[in-house]
Amino acid sequence: MTPTTSTAARETVPAVADRLAYLTEWLPPAPARVLDAGCGRGHLALALARAGYAVAAVDIDPEAVAATTALGVAAIESDIADYDDRAFDAIVFSLSLHHTARLAEAVERARALLAPGGVLIVDEFAWERADRATASWFYDIGAVLAGTGLTALPEHGAAVEDPHAEWVNQHRDEHQLHSGDTMVDAIRAAFEIRELVRVPYLHHYLADKLDDDTAGRLFTSLQQIEQLRITRGDLAAVGLRLLAHPANREDRA
Repeated sequence: MTPTTSTAARETVPAVADRLAYLTEWLPPAPARVLDAGCGRGHLALALARAGYAVAAVDIDPEAVAATTALGVAAIESDIADYDDRAFDAIVFSLSLHHTARLAEAVERARALLAPGGVLIVDEFAWERADRATASWFYDIGAVLAGTGLTALPEHGAAVEDPHAEWVNQHRDEHQLHSGDTMVDAIRAAFEIRELVRVPYLHHYLADKLDDDTAGRLFTSLQQIEQLRITRGDLAAVGLRLLAHPANREDRA
């Protein structure tokens, strides 16, 4: 990942289905006009279109735009901070805001692109909430998956000696991702946050690195285990989902 508005990494079928299930609880009814801001390879945009929404997609990565277009969803190559279009009923940032270089500008542009009564929905992860136990669980599960040949990514090739240090280095230092608190503060400056929930996320992170067949078998198990450990207080919930409406700035004055 790089500090842009791209989310070009592949998403598996169960991950997209899970995101769609929660999004449809917060989205206005189809055929509302929805912008997928940082659409990656277009799988979520396609799922929204199939659910009856009028979907537009934007991403800074030309390969992501090409992949989204190939799925049959109209996509534009642009930084969301510079994107212009007619008004949307909803704007979705799904795992794209954390590496948006111009964070405040992107949020302000989203506000400007929303129609009256429109909603902003953010599906993110707050990497800074992961404590030592949470980082250890993540890397240990990843090492097991790598050991069985299910994934071959470098960060999951072997047991990590200091998981928390590795987690911080990977997310804060190497990829320079915005923290959850930073994203929430930027959104709160332009929006009224109506819902903010902390949810399991690491099962998405792990499953997205597997092929679709394997992910389909393991996604639910990983999700259930992570939720159980969070409920028992053994792991931190690093997933962050929020619903917001544009702030009435006259009322704030």
